[in-house]
Amino acid sequence: MSYQLIYLATAIAKTCVLELTENNFAPQRGHCLMGHPKNGTLLVASVIATLCSLSAISKPAEAASLYKGWNYAIDSFNDSITGNNVGGTKYEIYGLALKQTEDKVFIAINANLPFGGTHSDYADDEHVGWGDLIFNFSGKNLSTASANKNLLGIRFASKNDSGVAATGVYEDVTAKTVAKANGIALDSLGEYNEWVKSKGKKPSLGDLAANDPYFNQATHVQNVIATGKKVGGINLLSAGNLSSLGLDFGHFNANGSQTIGLSADRSLFPEGNFILHLAPDCDNDIIALKGKLDIVPPESATVPEPSAVLGLTAMGLLFGSSQLGRNKQQKALNSSAS
Repeated sequence: MSYQLIYLATAIAKTCVLELTENNFAPQRGHCLMGHPKNGTLLVASVIATLCSLSAISKPAEAASLYKGWNYAIDSFNDSITGNNVGGTKYEIYGLALKQTEDKVFIAINANLPFGGTHSDYADDEHVGWGDLIFNFSGKNLSTASANKNLLGIRFASKNDSGVAATGVYEDVTAKTVAKANGIALDSLGEYNEWVKSKGKKPSLGDLAANDPYFNQATHVQNVIATGKKVGGINLLSAGNLSSLGLDFGHFNANGSQTIGLSADRSLFPEGNFILHLAPDCDNDIIALKGKLDIVPPESATVPEPSAVLGLTAMGLLFGSSQLGRNKQQKALNSSAS
């Protein structure tokens, strides 16, 4: 939401009303007054039209990924692999979602992989778990951000191959891949995408295209924390908790057999744009979510919606025009009487 545009619109409106007052509807070169000098209605209509345009710009896009306060990334439903099978496998990830409140960040996953992982004959230890959630607020690609310890990570599953010992939120994170140890036969993300396409399926990475340069196509995706400093804990959420928070993967036909949720304190996260990604330890499906964490004002200091602000501004302009018109008529009558 762009509050700067609202303030700009309000400033334009105030300036126009001030000039109408001082110049009695007389247009001046280079000023915002428009139309016939005796026609204040044209001016007001023009300004209101401008405000309406700004209102349309300032509203967040009605993107399909935004629903009931959650930001969703929906992945291809047929781009996971296991053995020679492609699509709809036990590693399929359908969606990833995030919700922010004043004091919490909520994250939810819809997939076929259970929270505790699954047996795999291909993994070194015959078990494949969930990788870690990896946030990148740096604006750089994943490899660069990892090399500079600019990642934030969440280990939420205790049975995985993370490089940190305990579940929780970690900052100053570097990431690594554990895909080979967990049985993937392909040598890189690029090869993975080509294999999926060769089977007539469509690879994707949620909010990113399958070949997006955010991930190095020549290697496997870093899917767990390698190193980092723990800064806080997490809380796992039940299906009832998630439902009460308005989560609804079904709205996007994302109907994996498992829905996993967790929360962490908002204070553990920076603000700004981010890319969040997640994969199983084997990298047999990958999803990324693009979003933004804002500083949430206290309820007592909530900024009004743009449409409300612009509506009030427009009403003020109409009222001001009406008053100025009456004042001018009164001056004309007084002049005739004298």
